Amino acid sequence: MAAVVSAGFGKFGKRKENILEIAAESALPITRKFRDSIDFVLVSNCYSGEFNGISGLNNLVTTYLSMDALPSIRIDNTSGSGGAALFTAVSLVESGRAKSVLVVGVEKMSEKPTKEVTRIISSLLGEREKAAGPSLPSLAGLLAKDYMREFGAPRESLAQVAVKNHRNGALNPHAHIQKVLTLEQVMGSAVIVDPLRLFEISPISDGSTSILVVPDETAESFTDKPVYVKGIGMSSEAAYLTDRKTFTDIPSVRRAGEIAKRQSGVDRPDFAELHDMATVLEIVQSESLGFFKRGEGWRAVADGVTEIGGEFPINASGGLNSKGHPIGATGIAQAAEVFQQIRGEAGQRQVKHAENGMMMNMAGFGNSAVAAVMGAVR
Repeated sequence: MAAVVSAGFGKFGKRKENILEIAAESALPITRKFRDSIDFVLVSNCYSGEFNGISGLNNLVTTYLSMDALPSIRIDNTSGSGGAALFTAVSLVESGRAKSVLVVGVEKMSEKPTKEVTRIISSLLGEREKAAGPSLPSLAGLLAKDYMREFGAPRESLAQVAVKNHRNGALNPHAHIQKVLTLEQVMGSAVIVDPLRLFEISPISDGSTSILVVPDETAESFTDKPVYVKGIGMSSEAAYLTDRKTFTDIPSVRRAGEIAKRQSGVDRPDFAELHDMATVLEIVQSESLGFFKRGEGWRAVADGVTEIGGEFPINASGGLNSKGHPIGATGIAQAAEVFQQIRGEAGQRQVKHAENGMMMNMAGFGNSAVAAVMGAVR
């Protein structure tokens, strides 16, 4: 078993600094304290070539951190890069190949125009579907329509996810958007992809988050409050959406969650951080992970079940929707939020009961997914 023993946070948003400075913002608080213990570095980053004209980012990061001799790897799994990096870090320490892995999630996206950012991210789509012109946001719009039609969910139920997550994000000092929104403001914002509105799609963000992963047997030498990765699962699905049997269930998310829950022995964690690139995805993922029955996730939102003070809080951090979505940093930020919640260090957004939490980071439109159950007790 592996444990997370430290986390470092950078501010998400539109940043003037270069990508190395942004990476160092979250990594340095960890390296200053544990430099002599770290023997491997993973850099979760998806688009440093396309956005920043930089290749070999992992080596540039270790040099910038004055850790030149350490082996490092850049992990790219599109929007699931952070989850894949956590999976790799856990594998390294559990196998004994590394004793202490620094994972730095970072992306700088905001210097490109929105249309160019959308085009770059949509390059993950298969050729025959890409030729039809869809983007990741447009697929979210299609999913929203399918979900509402199949399950009778009212349009406002999707917007309520944005209201909840922006309220949570306003309590998060690292979030990109720290603004409380009313349902009327969400529903009245500009249409991005019908029926989804501006505040229902994650913003284009820069930022970084870092964590330190070690074997469970040494965790208490780093901190008196380690958070154990009790189970972690990874699964993939057909890249072509037209090859999938359904649109309103995400098989890779379901299978990754099943593996994580089976390994951990925790069938239902106390809270979760999910990959809400669009509001409807939080609802669909919560059903695919078995937290709610299919077609009933929207009711849980409407009834307040997923609020910070609710029975099953989801995205207390603000989620991608408010916290932001610097792609390479997202999955690591989710793990770091679970780490903070379990240690009781989440401040005003602290959930009431946080013995076990789940993070789920998704690549593309469910092309792959990583789910991890993390807890205070092994």
